[in-house]
Amino acid sequence: MEKKIKILHLEDSYKDAEIIRDIVESGENVSAYFVVDNEKDYLSALQKESIDLILSDYSLPDFNGNEALKVAREKYASIPFIFVSGAIGEDTAIDAMVNGATDYVFKNKLERLIPAINRANHERQQEINRRLAEKKLKEKTELLVSQNVKYLQINNELLFQNKEKIKRAAELLIANTELAFQNEEKKKRADELVIANKELAFQNSEKEKRAAELIIANKELLFQNEEKEKRANELIIANKELVFQNEMKEKRADELMLANKELAFQNEEKEKRANELIIANKELAYQNVEKEKRADELDTANQELAYQNVEKEKRADELIIAEKELAFQKEEKGKRADELIIADKELLFQNNEKNNRAAELIIADKELDFQQVEKSKRAEELIIANKELVVQNKLKEKRAAELIIANKELHFQNEEKEKRAAELIIANKELHFQNEEKEKRAAELIIANKELLFQNEEKEKRAAELIVANKELHFQNEEKEKRAAELNIANKELLFQNEEKEKRASELIISKEKAEESDKLKTAFLQNMSHEIRTPLNGIIGFSALLNYEDVSREEIKEYSAIISQSGNRLIEIVNNVLDISKIETGQIVIEQKAIVIDEIFYDLLTFFTPVAKTKKLRLNYTNQPDKTNMIYSDEAKLHQILTNLINNAVKFTKSGSIDFGFETKDNSIQFYVKDTGIGIPAELHDKVFIRFIQAEQSMTKNYEGAGLGLAISKGLVELLGGKIWVESEIGKGTTFFFTLPITTIKEQEKTEAITSPVQGKKSNRKILIAEDDWTSFQYLSKIMSKSNVTIIHAENGEQAVELVKENSDIDLILMDIRMPVMNGIDAARLIKQIRPNLPIIAQTAYAFSEEKTTILTTGFDEYLSKPLQYSKLDELIKKYLK
Repeated sequence: MEKKIKILHLEDSYKDAEIIRDIVESGENVSAYFVVDNEKDYLSALQKESIDLILSDYSLPDFNGNEALKVAREKYASIPFIFVSGAIGEDTAIDAMVNGATDYVFKNKLERLIPAINRANHERQQEINRRLAEKKLKEKTELLVSQNVKYLQINNELLFQNKEKIKRAAELLIANTELAFQNEEKKKRADELVIANKELAFQNSEKEKRAAELIIANKELLFQNEEKEKRANELIIANKELVFQNEMKEKRADELMLANKELAFQNEEKEKRANELIIANKELAYQNVEKEKRADELDTANQELAYQNVEKEKRADELIIAEKELAFQKEEKGKRADELIIADKELLFQNNEKNNRAAELIIADKELDFQQVEKSKRAEELIIANKELVVQNKLKEKRAAELIIANKELHFQNEEKEKRAAELIIANKELHFQNEEKEKRAAELIIANKELLFQNEEKEKRAAELIVANKELHFQNEEKEKRAAELNIANKELLFQNEEKEKRASELIISKEKAEESDKLKTAFLQNMSHEIRTPLNGIIGFSALLNYEDVSREEIKEYSAIISQSGNRLIEIVNNVLDISKIETGQIVIEQKAIVIDEIFYDLLTFFTPVAKTKKLRLNYTNQPDKTNMIYSDEAKLHQILTNLINNAVKFTKSGSIDFGFETKDNSIQFYVKDTGIGIPAELHDKVFIRFIQAEQSMTKNYEGAGLGLAISKGLVELLGGKIWVESEIGKGTTFFFTLPITTIKEQEKTEAITSPVQGKKSNRKILIAEDDWTSFQYLSKIMSKSNVTIIHAENGEQAVELVKENSDIDLILMDIRMPVMNGIDAARLIKQIRPNLPIIAQTAYAFSEEKTTILTTGFDEYLSKPLQYSKLDELIKKYLK
């Protein structure tokens, strides 16, 4: 069982301390973790606790890392000491290592912390084992030295007493020769032990056991020599002493060899550390470059922010002007209201005048009626007088007739004539009087008629005046009504303007809030994009560096290459998503409709996502709908992209369970669905998930990678294809995304399948000109075409490409970059087409928008490839133009 360790962490940043603690506790078996930020607590923890490892920041307010290191090395030299800092430089790090630091880790490279801790613990355990071995060896050496003293005393006595045993000594020389041979055997054995010790450098207990076995074997050999040479017992003892001394020398030699190997190992470790420092320095230089780029980006962002602040100030000034205009309009509204009040009073006065005038008209009408009655009475009197005059005239005529008769009688009766004449005179006088009366009455009637006529004329004048007055009053009323209508319209217009201004003010406030929200979204998006871009870049750069190690196996090379390819594809996906959302918002997406079979798309997606689902132990279910509408007329690539985004999200946010997808017919449309058993989406966020740069609930999605553009892209593409998209979801119960596409009837005879004609074989000894200023891109193109039977010519700019075309009439194809120094690819293509109109030129560039592609294809290029280049597409075009 691995021993739990106690860690002391000297750090003044609480946030950094928490982050580092989480990392350490996730990778180490930690029993206690102490965080301090001053010298007093640091010394107290070292004294009271049995600390196994020290982590320290370099720069602190009152007590820096060097002082902490000095204290640790003076009093607690055996405890590993690791600097974890963002402010330590290369020279400072080297000085710290010289002063006794075990290792150092940059705060922006905390993934190295766990390996550094493991290495420090391992070295400490080695040191402990080494010291224990040295202690045991010292004890055994002291024991052997005491025994050697005794053996020396005995040997000295034997040297003075064994002069008679010279002959025996000769025999012993032979025995010594045999013993030397045995020593050589033992030396060989010792060499084998050295090899074994090299293999088991960290297993000191095994080495001691083996050494004990050798001592026992040597003792047995010495015992056999004693039995064999009883007469030379003392010399054998001396020889044993000699053997022992040889063994000690050999052990010492072995120890020296071990020490040399350990020193060599330490040198190798130092060289590795030096290489790591070099790599770290290179990485630091790269980070400095990245920091400078980041600084430039920040400078650009600051300029953009300054521009936005200027725009905000302009908007604020516009708001102030709008508020002033609103206040002015409110004043105008007050003035208009006062004018309305005055107009209302004037209208009331005119209405009163109108009423007075109407009363006068009523009185005048009554007077006119009275005059009419009087006139009628006068007329009746005239009628009666006329009737009397008629009667009198009749009587006069009758009288005249009678007079005629009388005159006739008088003429015939002379006597009666005078009488009748007198009577006639009297009658004539009476008649004359009556005529005078009649004339007077007629004159009176004439006067009465004239008076009546005058009165009628006066009445007519009065009536005309009344009519004029009525017309004038009516005109005044109409004018007042018009004025009132105008005032009403003005009031409505003023009210509308106020409403418009209030609406405009509200819109300005909403626009301001949206702008602020947009700023926040852009900031969050930039942070998210920075993380999303740096994450695959970390994989590409990190594993590219690992490929340079000498001890990398072929399997590891394949593994690292796969990771680099995967990270590169992820980076391309992020860039493509940003370009897609930009194209959708600027209306640059081109819809290419054709007959497509829905089943084929779903089976392709099922095949693609099955390996990913198996790794997460998810079930993928596609239910085939045997329907006549299985084939529709739409954009296959866009439909595939929509379904890929939705299924990818379902896989990403589902930990266990299943993912179902399919389609069904609804009226005149096809409804597609993707259903999962994942984490779910709150109801209040159902509409927001389709907004660009937004992921549903940061606390829920922070553990999942992604730029937050997939659903926004899907919504834009669905709407471009004439459909709509929505979501149904509950927290913890899963999510279902639906979208519809209109059904377009396709006649069976119109359904066609593409027939691919076989590509003709390539002619030998073809020549291709690659115009590319970036050396890495040129190397990539050279490598992928190195297996083909082609000759490659390289031009670093457009001007060189034109000259090479002039000098080499046998060039069959040109791969042309667009953005190059001296002369760009577009100008070079124009000049080359003037020289050789039929020479195919393929543009290969990082430009990705549709109008840029259109511009490039209309300036002399035959085909267009966007970077990063796909080998299959490039190979297809080369075969097309070199067939």
